[in-house]
Parts: sequence; structure tokens; C-alpha cells
Amino acid sequence: MPTERSLNIDIRESTIPESDHFQLPLNFLTVGEVENDDVKVYIHQTAYLAIEKFARSDTSKELGSILLGGYSNYSGKTLVIISDFIEAKHTDASASTLTFTHETWNYVHKEHERLHPELRILGWQHTHPNYSVFLSNYDMFIQENFFNLPFQVAYVVDPIQNIRGFFQWKNNKVEKLKGYFIYDEVGKKISIKPDAKSQKTAKTKTHPLFLIATSLIVAASLMFLTFFQLKQSKRQDELSALILEQSRNMASQELVLKELQNDLANAMVGENLLEAESLKEKLESQQTRIDEQEKIIAVLQEQINNDPKPTEAVSSNAVFVAYTVERGDTLSEICEKLGIDYQANVRIIKALNGIDAQSRIYVGQVLLLPKRLD
Repeated sequence: MPTERSLNIDIRESTIPESDHFQLPLNFLTVGEVENDDVKVYIHQTAYLAIEKFARSDTSKELGSILLGGYSNYSGKTLVIISDFIEAKHTDASASTLTFTHETWNYVHKEHERLHPELRILGWQHTHPNYSVFLSNYDMFIQENFFNLPFQVAYVVDPIQNIRGFFQWKNNKVEKLKGYFIYDEVGKKISIKPDAKSQKTAKTKTHPLFLIATSLIVAASLMFLTFFQLKQSKRQDELSALILEQSRNMASQELVLKELQNDLANAMVGENLLEAESLKEKLESQQTRIDEQEKIIAVLQEQINNDPKPTEAVSSNAVFVAYTVERGDTLSEICEKLGIDYQANVRIIKALNGIDAQSRIYVGQVLLLPKRLD
């Protein structure tokens, strides 16, 4: 790719403005792995899909746009909320080059003032038709000289290879984000078609209250599948009791989520962004507990479907009990507390719960443990 080209760009936001006040998205889907100290980039589902369509409209040359929305800095974190974009027209473009001309910027500024005067320029987007997601030397020049505010990002889409990614400012350097969020209003389904790589790591993070019913159904369904695969009626009764126990556990978690949701709503009304961010993290943590429970149940189901040894190992004189790891717990101490023979069951416990060779567990993790009946 060429690294030297004529450039005509006029950015009017030359100083760092104060951060905006906006409601944090509560209904979002996570793509990739979002690092704790990275810029948190949220892009509205409508804007995301519109950019996808725009990127595919002409793959013979690079296409570009300007990203609009708001941002905020609090709790030591930068959050960028992309809600719209303006197509960069009148560019000088080829299959591997894109130059924003004076005509481009005149058009962008007029559209910005006409359609979205309340939104800020949060960065830019451009396509790399069939040559992957990265920033070339020229792209870096644009980012470093014209989108160099801490909250301004670059978004690159390869519409042919079907991959995409954001680039952030971190420690005064431009780095690629490992993950980002796609959001929409609470209650709206987020339905996109991520690329194959993203599908492996993308996880829906709809507001927890909308996930509770689904979580209960999924958990019960998976357990009932296990239930019907076991041959002995005694085992069926035992698993039925476990389903009841887990349903009660999920109902308890629902109450916690409702309380957190109410607290978050009050914080948003009072525009207490620090408290809202803290509550949002607690909501995510609570949802993680539910996700972990579903993961354990899925692992159990997979073990029963594919390997009869685990069920043989615990025999028909055992039931599965759930235990939430507390601070200071070790796997052997948990087994001793519950009256489980650690040495006899350590292999199946690790297999069911995805525990590594070092027996590492963490606070809040829900373990599924085989407990022998006397």
C-alpha cells in the first residue's frame, strides 16, 4: 500500500471537549474479549448494520465514513458510544487508498450540523477490501494527526474476508481492541451475523432481567435432557431434586439482579455515573455467575452424551449438588465440608467443572459436585 499521498483533512475539534453525559447501554452483545483497561467502544446495532451494508456496497475501492456519538471518562475508564455515522463522499479512492478531500470534509461538516449537531466526531471508519484489518502507515498518519483525541477510534472493515476491528488510543499509542460492544435499546433483540472468528467469542449481554427467564428454561431443559438419558428411576428422582434446587438458586439470583437493576435505575435518574458504572459491573458479575452455571450444566450434559465413565464413576448412589465458591475455599476443603471423598472424585469434579490441573477455582464460581448417598 502506498504510504505517501496528498492529504486534505480539516478537523474542527482541535481541543479535548468535556465528556458527555449519557445513559450507559444496558442491552448489548460482546464481540471478542474486552480488556478491563481498554477503551470501551459501544456501537449501536443500527449503525453497525448500516456500516456493514455500506462496506459491501462497493468492494472495488476503499470506502470511508465519520463516526458520531458521545463519550465519557469516569472511574478511570473511557467509554465511547457510537450512535451514527456520515458517509465520506467525494473521496479520492482506489482498491488500497482513501483520501478525504476538502470536498469530503465540507460535505461531512454540513451533514453533521444539519443532522446531528448534538453528536461528537468519535473517529473514522474505512474499508480494506480483501486485505484484512490493520492500520497502514498512511492510516496511522491520519489517526495520529487528525483523530488524536483520547476517545477517537478507527474502525476497519474487510467486507470480503468478513472481518472487522476497532483501534484505540492507549498509553499514547494506537492499538487494536480485542473486543467491543454492539448495543440497542432495552428489549430489542440484537441480531447480527458476526464472522467465524467472532462467533467463537461473541456473547449476548442483554439486560439481566430479560435473561432470567431464558436462563431458567435453558438450565431446566438441559437438566431434563440429562434426566431422560439416565436409565434408573432413582437417578431420575435425584436429578429432579437437583433441578428444583437449581431453580431455587436461579430465583435467588433473580432477586439480586432485580435489586441491582432498581439501584442502577435510581443512579441513572440521579446522573450518578460513578455509582452507575459500579452497579453495571455488579450486574455483569451476577450475569457471569448465571453464565457459569449454564456452562457447568452444559459440560455435564456433554459428559453424559459422549462419555459414560463420569456417570459410572459416581454411580447410581450419588446426586449432584451445587456449591458456590467462597473466599479462602480450596477444592479439597469444599469436598471435606460436603462429605465428598476428594481423592475418589477429583477426576470427575475437574472434568465436570473445567478445572485445570492446578485445581484453580475462584470466588463466585458455581461447582457441580457428585455427593454419594449413604
